[in-house]
Amino acid sequence: MEIVSPSRIHMGLIDLNGSIGRVDGGVGLALENPNLIIEGKESEEIEIEFDKSILKNFNENYIKDVERRVKDAAEKILKHINEDGVKLLIKKSFPSHSGLGSGTQIALSTGKLVSLIYGKELNAYEIAKITGRGGTSGIGIGAFEMGGFLVDGGHSFGKGKDKEDFRPSSASKGVKPAPIIFRHDFNWDVVLIIPKGEHVYGNKEVDIFKKYCPVPLNEVQRICHLILMKMIPAVIEDDLNAFGEVVNELQTLGFKKVEVSLQSDIVKELIEELQRVGYAGLSSFGPTIYALGNVDLITEKANEILDKHGVDGEIIVTKANNVGYRVKYNINK
Repeated sequence: MEIVSPSRIHMGLIDLNGSIGRVDGGVGLALENPNLIIEGKESEEIEIEFDKSILKNFNENYIKDVERRVKDAAEKILKHINEDGVKLLIKKSFPSHSGLGSGTQIALSTGKLVSLIYGKELNAYEIAKITGRGGTSGIGIGAFEMGGFLVDGGHSFGKGKDKEDFRPSSASKGVKPAPIIFRHDFNWDVVLIIPKGEHVYGNKEVDIFKKYCPVPLNEVQRICHLILMKMIPAVIEDDLNAFGEVVNELQTLGFKKVEVSLQSDIVKELIEELQRVGYAGLSSFGPTIYALGNVDLITEKANEILDKHGVDGEIIVTKANNVGYRVKYNINK
């Protein structure tokens, strides 16, 4: 049995002010590529192997990190369904801590696959709760389960509520996943630019939330106005220009403004210059940048800036994944 799950871009957290009793919320998009592919079958113990292409293209630290994440998710799900082991082969993966949501997809894919192998299927929200994912953003879970362009409604906020302070997902274990309040197919090409550089995660991410939250209420209000009255209608009415104008403006508002301000000069320049030829934004804490518009112009400009700075980077032209995860039950056919 084999499972294929999407990556995702996270376009922004909606409300890190919390003054009306709700916090977080998010906007994002499931992507067809890069993706995660895991093959699995029953076993008496947990066995994890990697395809040769992953061993060749990723360093040892990455391999150990993915192995740890897969094993952790497998252990938790196996305990939940009262089984002992599973054999898993990671056939394809994508960079961690790069703004593409690998941690959530690893946990959900592993959990879904293990539960299916033993005929005890769990849905994405059950798996997220068991594995401790989705404590801040619901976009990764929505991307896995249903794909497409997604908006989530965040969490109740205050004493005795879902969340009592501002925290990233990595520090929000036990918080129930946020509800998806809007979902729609997304039909435009997306260009990903992933420059090599510093990644933000773990304790550093926690410290950033503590330092910069709450964000100004007027910026949160502007974000909500843009999403509800311009971004969502643009997706429904197939208006790329209107959608892209929101993407560009979101980089200057709320917590996304903070995330962009903490990036390297090359990331900031890429966003600025790509906005001159199309629409561009930072996914999550980056360093992945997503761009919309004329693919040739965007690719040419991105290569020009990477070459100018002598920075290695990957450019991926992809489309939205509008279905979520896929399972192949007989991989030999």
